[in-house]
Amino acid sequence: MLGPQGSGKGTQAKILSERLGIPALSMGELLRDEVKSGSILGNKIDDIINLGELVSDDTALDVLKLRLQKEDAENGYILDGYPRNIAQYNTFRNFDVPTKVVVVTIPKEETLGRLLKRAEIECRMDDNKETIMKRLDIYHNDTEPIIEKYKALGIALEVDGVGSIEEVTQRIVQALSL
Repeated sequence: MLGPQGSGKGTQAKILSERLGIPALSMGELLRDEVKSGSILGNKIDDIINLGELVSDDTALDVLKLRLQKEDAENGYILDGYPRNIAQYNTFRNFDVPTKVVVVTIPKEETLGRLLKRAEIECRMDDNKETIMKRLDIYHNDTEPIIEKYKALGIALEVDGVGSIEEVTQRIVQALSL
């Protein structure tokens, strides 16, 4: 499940997860869970994060591989917002290739409006106009080329993310022919 920040991909991943009976996995959540576990890998990740550095793509994939060994992932899984860049794409494709990639699309103005509203509701200091625009530029430069690769493989399904949660869910269900 890919899409710009504020597109609702996380919400839709959770809904789809419940509908299909497979886990929805967010890389950030997986990394946080691994740190909480107190494992050797979790401690390594914690050290990296505490130094203000990014976890390597190989380490992130190791965490994903560990999570996929759990019984609930036997029949598949939904990845929320991963891979985000070409390096992650290359690391991931050596491990697995998705059967479908749902791309939730929304106009830049909609993203800005949703994230500014979220910032107001949740008091999120990282969601201001400047940082949102930077993240959208990163999405455009880093993630959209991955989407093009998935389109070339014939597995990307673009879904309009504007509308109610239920309307977007219905579009995703139709696109996936569920």
